[in-house]
Amino acid sequence: MTDFYGVRQVFSIQALLPALLAVALAVWPLPGAARRLNHGGGAGSQRAGPSPALGRTVVIGATALLGILVLGPAGSVSGALLAALAVRHRERRSRTTRGMRSLAELATGLRVLIGELGTGAHPSAAAASASADTEGAVSELFGDLAVTSRLGGTPAESLGAKRPPAELLPAMARFTRCWRMSEQHGVALGRLLETLREDVEHRVRVVRDIDSKLAGPRATAAVLSGLPLLGLLLGETGGADPLAVLVSDPVGQFLLLAGTVLLCAGVLWIQRLTEVAMRP
Repeated sequence: MTDFYGVRQVFSIQALLPALLAVALAVWPLPGAARRLNHGGGAGSQRAGPSPALGRTVVIGATALLGILVLGPAGSVSGALLAALAVRHRERRSRTTRGMRSLAELATGLRVLIGELGTGAHPSAAAASASADTEGAVSELFGDLAVTSRLGGTPAESLGAKRPPAELLPAMARFTRCWRMSEQHGVALGRLLETLREDVEHRVRVVRDIDSKLAGPRATAAVLSGLPLLGLLLGETGGADPLAVLVSDPVGQFLLLAGTVLLCAGVLWIQRLTEVAMRP
């Protein structure tokens, strides 16, 4: 009996290695994170607060610990995988929401900028007004543009000094081309920016409409993802005792891990489909 517990302890220690690997992959910095730190991090670099990687570590580590206490070594790996999946989904949704908010702020700033230019205001004063009427990264971009324009520079120089968020890069690149065309060919800047504003607002409307239409498929995917847990609860109430099989039987441990991997793969595939559909 002593040898059995010794073998089981060694198996538990070895089974924790995939869980630790899952935690390490979940908290591994994204490409470009070091570059953002080296360049000041953008608009939110001055904010003090806990690191997102630390939050991911705490959530995934706590879930892995709870999993090994309740469901054994395979439960630890499964808990780490499910926690990493939940954290990834939350971060993707936050990034999408933040991107749509930035585009809406950009449309507001362009509307103010065009109105000020229509009244004969200097581009630097118009950009300053747009900065005052917007928030976040968009406000900083218009503020930098106001300073650059006042000093005789161009939007390209302003964007080169501070790289805009990824969701604003296409619109700001087109903004730079409109400004350059106005300077080189004498075309009215307000007329060129009006087409850009209409395009940005159209993109925001399209993505929001697609997002609302995807609410039903997302709810269906969430229900389907929760069916395995519902099956376990029904088995427990029916006296089949599936948890005992998953915890004590090596085959049950394998089935628990395989089921979790398949569940995560299905959720990732659904997320991939919805992310592709969200692109305008």
